[in-house]
Amino acid sequence: MQDKSIVVFGAGRFGSALAQELFNENLEVMIVDKDQERIQNLATKVTTGIITDIKDEDAIEELGLKNFDIAVVAIGSDLESSIMATVAAREHGIETIYAKAPSEMYGRILLKVGADYIIYPEREIAERLARSIAGSSLMEYINFSGEYSIAEIKAPKDWANKRLKDLDIRSEQNIMVIGIKRMGQMIISPKADQDILPTDRVIVLARYEDIEDLAEND
Repeated sequence: MQDKSIVVFGAGRFGSALAQELFNENLEVMIVDKDQERIQNLATKVTTGIITDIKDEDAIEELGLKNFDIAVVAIGSDLESSIMATVAAREHGIETIYAKAPSEMYGRILLKVGADYIIYPEREIAERLARSIAGSSLMEYINFSGEYSIAEIKAPKDWANKRLKDLDIRSEQNIMVIGIKRMGQMIISPKADQDILPTDRVIVLARYEDIEDLAEND
C-alpha cells in the first residue's frame, strides 16, 4: 500500500506536534506557516517546511496541493486562514480534510466550506483524561461530527470468539468495526468472517452513546 502524503496548515503547538508524529511514522509531511522561525525549527523534523501566508492565493497555488492525500488545517485561532486553507485543500482535490476548531460554531463553518472531520483538541484531551481517571476501557476517541465518533475500545465480552457477520452489529446497531488491534498488529477494514478474540481491541465508528455502551460491556 502506498504511503499517504499529508499537508499540515499551521505550525503552532498542535500542528507542529502532529506533523512531527506523522513524519516519525515515515509519512510524507509538508507543513505550511507564515512564521519563519517555526518552519526553521521544523526543518529536520518534517519532509518539507514552507514559509507562506495561507491567505495569499497565489502562494497557495504554488504548494502543489493536488499531490497530497490528506490535509490538516491546524490553525485554530484565525477563522479566515482556516477557511482559506480548507477551501484550497478541497478545490485542489485533497481527498480527506481534518480541521481544528476551538468551538462548535467555528467547526460548523469549516464543515460547510469543505472539511470532512472537525477536531476539538482541548475537549478531546479533557475527555480522555476523564475516562482514564474514571477507569473507562474507552482509550482513544475522535469526535468528527456532532453525532458520530471513532474510538478504540476493548472487545466487548459478548463479541469474543465470534465472527463480525455473526454479530451483525452494522445493520442492527449501526456500529462499524474499521480495525482490530491484535498482539501489536493492526487488521484494517476486517472482513465479515473475521473473528474477534477476547484480548482484541477494536476500532469502531458509531454514535458516541453507542460507543460508551460498548465500553461499559467489556
